[in-house]
Amino acid sequence: MKFNLKQFYAFCSQLKIETKEQGLRNMDTLLGTQTYVMEEIAKGLENDIHFFVILKGRQLGITTVSLALDLYWQFTHPGWQGTLVSDTEENRDMFRSTLAMYMDGLPKEYKIPLVAHNRNQLVLQNRSRVFYQIAGNKSRLGQGKAITYLHGTETASWGNEEGLASLIASLAENNPERLYLFESTAQGFNMFHDMYVTAKRAKTQRAIFCGWWRNQFYSIDPDSEIYKVYWDGKLTTEEKEWTRDIKKLYDVEINSRQMAWWRWKLYEGIKDDALMYQEFPPTEDYAFVMTGTSYFSNARCTDAAKISKKLNYESYRYAMGANFQDTEVLKSTERLGVLKVWEEPVDTAYYVIGADPAYGSSDWADRFCIQVFRAYADGLEQVAEFATSELNTYQFAWVIAHLAGAYKNSTLNLEVNGPGQAVINELRNLKRQAASMGGAIGADLMNVYGSMQNYIWRRNDTLGGMSNSIGWLTTSATKERMLSYMKDYFERGMMDIFSMELIEEMKTIVRDGGSIQATGRNKDDRVIAAALAVAAFAEQVQPRLIAQKVTRQISRVQDDYTAEQIAVGRNVSDYLKRIGVYGH
Repeated sequence: MKFNLKQFYAFCSQLKIETKEQGLRNMDTLLGTQTYVMEEIAKGLENDIHFFVILKGRQLGITTVSLALDLYWQFTHPGWQGTLVSDTEENRDMFRSTLAMYMDGLPKEYKIPLVAHNRNQLVLQNRSRVFYQIAGNKSRLGQGKAITYLHGTETASWGNEEGLASLIASLAENNPERLYLFESTAQGFNMFHDMYVTAKRAKTQRAIFCGWWRNQFYSIDPDSEIYKVYWDGKLTTEEKEWTRDIKKLYDVEINSRQMAWWRWKLYEGIKDDALMYQEFPPTEDYAFVMTGTSYFSNARCTDAAKISKKLNYESYRYAMGANFQDTEVLKSTERLGVLKVWEEPVDTAYYVIGADPAYGSSDWADRFCIQVFRAYADGLEQVAEFATSELNTYQFAWVIAHLAGAYKNSTLNLEVNGPGQAVINELRNLKRQAASMGGAIGADLMNVYGSMQNYIWRRNDTLGGMSNSIGWLTTSATKERMLSYMKDYFERGMMDIFSMELIEEMKTIVRDGGSIQATGRNKDDRVIAAALAVAAFAEQVQPRLIAQKVTRQISRVQDDYTAEQIAVGRNVSDYLKRIGVYGH
C-alpha cells in the first residue's frame, strides 16, 4: 500500500493531543516542522528509500507526529510488526500513554479494536502490533523479531551501540512497505552523529534536518513590545553567517519576526549561546557543536566544510596484485574509491605526506590512511587522501610508494608504532627490488626513492644515545605536539583541508583530561595522518621553504608558467601507467 500523505493528515486531524497552551485538542493543525518531515518521508518512500535519520531541535513536534505515524502504519498494514524504541523507561511510558490517548480519542469509523495494550506491546485486532523497547537495556534490541516498522526516539541518548547494531540487523531489507525512523536532537559526536553522516552519503537512506525556523509559531508579532526590543534592523556577524547558510542550504529566507524570536529565546530563555545552537540549531553543523570540548575550532571546521562541498575531486581505487608491479590504480566511482585527488602532481611543487598504518580490519578498527599536502612557506593545501581498512602492511607500503612517486619532492612522515616497522621494511625491500630491476621501470622506481625524503627524528632510543631514526613514534607527548601543530596551522588559516571525512573526524576530537582523542568509538586515523604530515612540515620542510621564499603566490605563478613542461607529471594515473603499475 502506497503511503498516502493526504490520508495520513486526515487521520491526524482525528487524534487528540495534549498541549501546554490549549490543553486537549485535535491534531488538526500541524506545525511546519511536522509537515516538512512527513513530506520528506513521503518523497523518500516514492524513491524506494525506507530508512530515515531525522536531526531535530527541541519542541518541534517531531516525536508527536511520528507517534501518530506509528499508529497509522499499524492501522493500514494488517499483521505488521512494529517496534518503538525509547531512550528511557520514563519516555517509554509517556509514549505508551500518548498512543493510548490517540486510540481513546478516535471516532468509531477510524478505530480498530484493541486486543492488548501493556508496557511491552500494543496489539490490534487486525493482528498488527507495536513492541515497546528501551534502548539502554543491554539485551539485544529486536532479537527474535522480524521488524518491518521501526521508530527510534532520542537515538543520541541510547548509549547502546551493540543494541543498535542488533536492531538494524533485524530489520527487513526487501519488504516494499517497510519504514524505519530514527529521530533525535544532537548530543555531540556519538553514534547518532555517525548514523546521520552515513545517511547523508548513502543512496538507500535519507538524512532529514529539521530547523527551528520551519515552525511557523517561532515568530514574534511586529506590533509587540518583544519585537521592538529584540529587532533593531541589523544582524550580527554570526547571524549574517548562519542566515546566509540557511538561504543557501535550504532556500529559506529568515525574516525579522523570526530573528526577534531567536534573540528573545536566547536572551530570556536559554541564556547560553552554545546551548541555544544545540537546542535550536539553525543548520545541521550547529546541531553537533560541543563548545568548550572540541579540540579544533568548530567555526573553522564549518568554514572548511563549506569549501569542501564546492570542490570536485577524482576518485581512484587500488586493485592489489601479487606484487608491486602487478598492482593497478583505476579510476573509480566515489563509493568504491579509496584515493581522492583534488590536485594532480606538479613537478616543481613540494609536498608532505603523512601515513598512519592500521591495527585491524574491522569496521571500528583504525584504517590505513595517507594524507598528501602541497607545502608552501606560508602554509599547506590538501591535494590527496587515501583511506581504507582493507589492506595488509606490505600493500600499504606500495600505496605510499605510488603516491610518493607521483607527488615528487615529498617528505614522508610514517608512524612507526606497531605495524609501522613492517611498512618501513617493505619500503626498503621495494628500494632493493628497484635497484636490481634495471631498465626504464627500475629507473622510474629509483626516481621515486630519489625524490622521496623521509622524516628523520633524532630520538634517544639506542644504547649509544641519540640516533637518526626514520619515522614518528607516537607517544602521549608526541601526539600532543603534532596535534598542536595541526591546530595552530588550521586555526590561523594556514592549512586548507578539503576532505569532508577528515573535517568530520576533526569535529569529534576533544581534550579529555590530559589526553586528546576522538569521542566514543569515532575514528581518528585521518586526523593522525594529517597531523603526521603537519609535524614533518613544521619541523623540517617549512624552514627550508621560508629560506627559499616558496610562497603560495610565487608557486602558483610558476605552475602557470611551466604548465607545458610539467603536463606529463600532472596526472596520477599517467604516472603510474608509465612505471608499469596501471592498466594491465
